[in-house]
Amino acid sequence: MLDFSISSVNMAILVSNLFIIFLVLIFRNRKVMFRLGLPLLVGFVILICVRMIFPVELLPISHNVYLPDLLATIVGETRRVRFFHDTVSWWNIFEIVWGCGILYSLLQYIKRNYDCQKYIREHAVILSESSIPMQVFTRIKSETTKKSVQKISLLALPPLKSPVIYGLRRPCILIPDALKLSETEWRYVLLHEVNHYLHKDLYIKFLLHIICMIYWWNPFCRFLKNDTDTILEMRIDQTLANNPVHTAEYLSCLLKTASYQIENPLPVPDFSINFCNSVLARRFETLTQPQNKSTSALAAIVFLSISFFIYVSSYFIIFEANYFPPDMFTDDIIIPTEDNCFVIKCPDGQYDFYLYGEYIETLPDKEHCIIGITTYKNIQEARKHEKIISEK
Repeated sequence: MLDFSISSVNMAILVSNLFIIFLVLIFRNRKVMFRLGLPLLVGFVILICVRMIFPVELLPISHNVYLPDLLATIVGETRRVRFFHDTVSWWNIFEIVWGCGILYSLLQYIKRNYDCQKYIREHAVILSESSIPMQVFTRIKSETTKKSVQKISLLALPPLKSPVIYGLRRPCILIPDALKLSETEWRYVLLHEVNHYLHKDLYIKFLLHIICMIYWWNPFCRFLKNDTDTILEMRIDQTLANNPVHTAEYLSCLLKTASYQIENPLPVPDFSINFCNSVLARRFETLTQPQNKSTSALAAIVFLSISFFIYVSSYFIIFEANYFPPDMFTDDIIIPTEDNCFVIKCPDGQYDFYLYGEYIETLPDKEHCIIGITTYKNIQEARKHEKIISEK
């Protein structure tokens, strides 16, 4: 049975952010990024998205783990209402700020996307069929029967600094109108952008942008977005530069395109993919270093297996803060402890809960009972050790 609760939502938030932090930290190692970057990135993005979509706990098998006293006190105090006539807590304020941040990021995303589309409609130039880029692009489209490639359009845009592919539903490759390249160089550039679309890189960036939009307060999100740009570029680089001759030509094309400079270049949306918008040194290093694919595959499987185990465990383990503010205690309040209460197991598997020898209620299980509570097999055994005042 699936159960939705505040604790399960908090667990989903915790696991998602731990995945983000873990991914950024392991990408600090260049060898890991070069060899395992793409499978780890895709795997973690999928796990984070699924955990966010299903922030639930599995009631029959989930287990509550109570936080240490210090953490429980911190969490409890942040959730304790203390403002506006004891109706708002620090946690509520954080939720409001968090929600406002998501709304601001969403509005910024919509505005940038709208401005970019408007600018493209007003200023993009349709290339003539005789131009070198269009001739190369027509040849590329004729070499494949994939419908996804056929719907990609090619336009020139004056203030663009580097070729870029943009658009999920109506993909468009935008190129700087003043960029001068040879026919071979244009083929590398356009194949590079087409391969981004074929490999669904735009969707990966879009999902990652949504994740970073939700967890905007996590500083590791910015590092992850930069690492994603580099990883996606390196994957396509290795696809096109598959032999020494192609590698030399491709690196020359990359340097020539990166050296193209203009004033006030047009900013493009975060989920578009720019031909030279990443760390060139890492891309050069990737293309010039030999890769051990068997070791990379094994390491990726190990990393993803561990991550999947953590993901599955997050449905079975829910962290709880067992905290009561000191000023909430009065002489009329009785707090159950392992010294003043016990449970008796019933034939049907449930448990009768007793406090100071008085029957209180029947529990379906001991999941929410006090840790270390005494359990008796039957009422007869309980009478030998406890003073029972009232029975069920």
